[in-house]
Order: sequence, then C-alpha cells, then structure tokens
Amino acid sequence: MEGGSFSASVRTEVCSLRTKSPSRRYFLTGLLCSQAAADQKDMPLKVRFHGENLGRIESLFEEEGYKTSYDNQILTITPKSASSETTLLEDMVCGCLSGQVPEEAESDEDGTHRFARYFMRGIFLGSGYISDPVKTYRAEFHIASGACAILTVGMLGSLGINASLTSRDNYAQIYFKAGDSVSDFLGYIGAVKAVFEFENIRAAKEVNRQVSRTFNCDEGNFRRQSEAGASRNEQIEKLLNSPLAKKLSPELLAAAKANLENPGASIAELGAMMDPPISKSGMSHRLSKLLELASEL
Repeated sequence: MEGGSFSASVRTEVCSLRTKSPSRRYFLTGLLCSQAAADQKDMPLKVRFHGENLGRIESLFEEEGYKTSYDNQILTITPKSASSETTLLEDMVCGCLSGQVPEEAESDEDGTHRFARYFMRGIFLGSGYISDPVKTYRAEFHIASGACAILTVGMLGSLGINASLTSRDNYAQIYFKAGDSVSDFLGYIGAVKAVFEFENIRAAKEVNRQVSRTFNCDEGNFRRQSEAGASRNEQIEKLLNSPLAKKLSPELLAAAKANLENPGASIAELGAMMDPPISKSGMSHRLSKLLELASEL
C-alpha cells in the first residue's frame, strides 16, 4: 500500500529496528496476516512488498528458517527444510487467521501487550498508512481477512487505542483519527523518531491555532468597537444638529465634540481628553446621556 512521505519514513524506521524472537515472530505474523485473503486459513507464502526495506525483511524471514525471492514487488517465502512439520511462525499465523491470540504470546511474561505491539508493527508494514500530520491525523489499515481484522481491532484495544472498523469493497478498513491515538500507536510500534516529528508538527499546529484564535478575537472586538463607535457618532451628530444642542451642559457638549473628533478612540481614551480628565465610567455616563437625548429626537 503506497503511503505519503511521513508514512514511508515510519516504514523505514520500523524496518531498521533490531528484533529477536519471539518478538520477531510476532512482527512477521502481523506482516503475513495483513496479506491473507478473505477466507484464508493457512499461512500466506507471497507478500506484496515495496523494495526500499526488502533486505531487512528478507533477513528476518531467513532467521525464522525461510528462503526468500523477490520479483515485481512480490516477496515469496519457502521453508529451508523439506520437513512436513509446521514451524512456530506458521502455527502462529494460522492461529491469528482463525482469530486467536497465539499460545506463545499468551504465555509470554509481558502477556498479549508485547504481542500486540509487534503484531501491529507487522500489520502496519503490510497494510497500514499514516497521513501526513501537517494535513490531518489518521492511521488506517486495509485487511481482507475478517478474523484478522477483528483480531487487529482487539490488539489496538489492548494498547488503549479505540479504532473503528468498517467494510469497504472486499476488505475491512480499520482506522482512528485522534492525534493522541496516532502518536501512541507510533510509540507502541517503536517509531520513536516519527513520534518526535509528529509531536513537533502537532505543537506547531496548536500554536498556530492559538494565534489564529487570538487574532480573530481581537479582530472581532475591533470590528464591534468600530461599529458601536460609528453608530454612536451618527446619533451624537444628529443631536448636535438639533435644537437640543443649545440646551446641552458644557460637560456633555465637550464629550460630544471629543467623540466626533476622535472616531477611533476608546471610551477610556475619550475620558482622558476631558478637561479635567474623567474616568472611563464617567465618560460612559456622559455618552449614555447624549445617546438618550438623541433617541428622543
């Protein structure tokens, strides 16, 4: 599954991590299960895989006793031994394709949590995608096997990630969009560098949102103040052009003139222009009185 640059960098990082058994088997189990057909119960022997991390994956299969060949983005695996006995990896994959957590994982000292982390690393590598966090937060997986899809949702749940499961065409689509969940998932599968990059991007986006909110708030306040000032000026100008202007006290007349001559000034600034200066509440009282007289016209 082709991914964007961020998703591709996560793939490269997880492929570069050194993995020992049994974790290696958990990882390869997830990779193989992600490639299984809808009704498949036996282990897939062909994996569609992009070649940039091929060498590392081939070495992991070889360590589990398999030979590999690669042609036209298809990695084919075959047992090195002609023995009819199944391998531990094969038993584990077949169990997962039946929807069961392998016994080896359940008996592990870390329980299913360790299995979930490495299993999901393989699922991601074989069928996963993570969106560019600059644009949006989203991780998704496309899995044909229904039993494997349900198991995948369970594994994510054991890691504390609540994923959605939907049907799309001939495969199951599993996804989650919460930023915290995507960041946690990257950490669980061992993509530490990707976590730092993701969190840096998320922090920058949050700063930008805060700046935008502050700007919009200030802009809104300025607009409301301007609209209120324009309406006030209109009313006071109408008052000064009426016969009532001659009956205004010197204080009210000075307040009216200061308001008209300084249309962009705040009420506190207008109060400071009075002689003697008065407080914001005092200026507000004078303006309210002027508007009250204007409303009688």
